[in-house]
Amino acid sequence: MNPFVEIENVTLSYSDELREPAVQDLSISIEEGEFSAVVGPSGCGKSTLMKLVTGLLFPQAGKVRVDGAQVDSPLKIAGMAFQNPVMLPWRKTLENLLLPLEIVSPHRERLRKEKKAYHQQAEELLKTVGLEGCGDQYPWQLSGGMQQRASLCRALIHEPKLLMLDEPTVGLDPVATADLYRLLRELRNGGTGIVLCS
Repeated sequence: MNPFVEIENVTLSYSDELREPAVQDLSISIEEGEFSAVVGPSGCGKSTLMKLVTGLLFPQAGKVRVDGAQVDSPLKIAGMAFQNPVMLPWRKTLENLLLPLEIVSPHRERLRKEKKAYHQQAEELLKTVGLEGCGDQYPWQLSGGMQQRASLCRALIHEPKLLMLDEPTVGLDPVATADLYRLLRELRNGGTGIVLCS
């Protein structure tokens, strides 16, 4: 059986002027539904790895395969929460959560007809991470930790098979961190593969 995520001898450099590539000869394999952690100091290539797996970047050498197919475009089956929440300031929190559904099929086609159901799903996710009632607030009205949790909800809204998290506990207090890990355990038990970069 082939791994769900397979990275084979991947090298990527952001610029020809840089002496060291962001990643070089990188090989990793991750089974479906597996919880994996990539740990290393700042600048070692963790965020680059996430972008390679999700199809936001492509290697100069080597291959990246997910679910048996070579990654040659952004993955619809992956959710990604960046270290910086990257919330759109002109959209309310609930609207930020729904953004992937406006892009990813088949949700894009269903969103207008099933808007009420999707809104309810987003509200449930917010409740799960302790943000009940915050859907009508703009990102600038939320603390950094609250934005981080909302960003996680946005990564989960389309029920991805693979969840990529870039230092998700940055800015979270101990209680919120414990809640996040509880949610990740539930997701893993539900079959979602999780890659945690820290």
